[in-house]
Amino acid sequence: MIFTSFKAMHGDSLLISTQKTKVLIDGGTPNTYGQIINTLDDNSLSAVFVTHVDYDHIGGIINLIEDDNYNIDNCIFYMNHPDLICEYQGNKVGFKHGDTVNDLLKRRKKTFNSIKSQDIINIDDIQLLALSPTENDILELHKNWNANKFYIDDQLTYIKRQKNNGDIINKSSIVLIITHNNINILLLGDAHAKPTCEELIKLGYSIKKPIFLDLIKISHHGSKHNTSKELLELVDCTNFYISTNGGNYNHPDKETIKLLADRATELNTTFNIYLNYDIEEDIRDKCIFSLKSLNFIYENVLDLKCQ
Repeated sequence: MIFTSFKAMHGDSLLISTQKTKVLIDGGTPNTYGQIINTLDDNSLSAVFVTHVDYDHIGGIINLIEDDNYNIDNCIFYMNHPDLICEYQGNKVGFKHGDTVNDLLKRRKKTFNSIKSQDIINIDDIQLLALSPTENDILELHKNWNANKFYIDDQLTYIKRQKNNGDIINKSSIVLIITHNNINILLLGDAHAKPTCEELIKLGYSIKKPIFLDLIKISHHGSKHNTSKELLELVDCTNFYISTNGGNYNHPDKETIKLLADRATELNTTFNIYLNYDIEEDIRDKCIFSLKSLNFIYENVLDLKCQ
């Protein structure tokens, strides 16, 4: 399995590739599409997953859909809530981003499929297990979305000071465990740690029986609000990926780095922290604690092989 993290600035765009299958998870900002299309062969994309509606995850997806020169006939599209697919409309996240991209996809004679926690999807030689969003998250997302809408002369618009209760846009992100030939990776989108922990426990995992993973894509570019000690205790993994250039929000947060460093020290091991931008020096500058248990590696493409 080949894991590729495109340079998506402070966003996410990931490609999972095998000899038979290519799955794109998010598209980063609009400029990310150039990297995506240069990596793909025509008609080679098997599936696209849009984890949530943040502009730095969907910009490249919009360009993919609008690129009539790229054949998507054999591609399946997934989203946590197809009715709330968003359009790229600037660099601020908001519910105003919604309600139009589905129409763009329909022009290509395609539609988005829904996905929720505990769904299992098999695409050729890859299996995908969703841990998020839950049905409650989807309902809350829908309530928030509708609360921000109003009409002027029959034209849909959105309130300026938009409500986003409990950071529901990020909380409702698709979280996936992807498996191929005994290789398991966990892609956390921008999801919150607590629901992810709850879904892992439902699957029977605990501190005494952690789930073995070959790689974890850290949630929300290393934000301190999206990784927890409890989550790290539920997984058996020494390879972590952080997707960000450190811009805009100065991610990853030092609190997340400390959680990783402390957990590696507790296990008397070293964690590999892979980066898609060369920001190791910036990370070290913000951390006043020891990073001896962390090995930073600047690498966009990882060849994951069964141990």
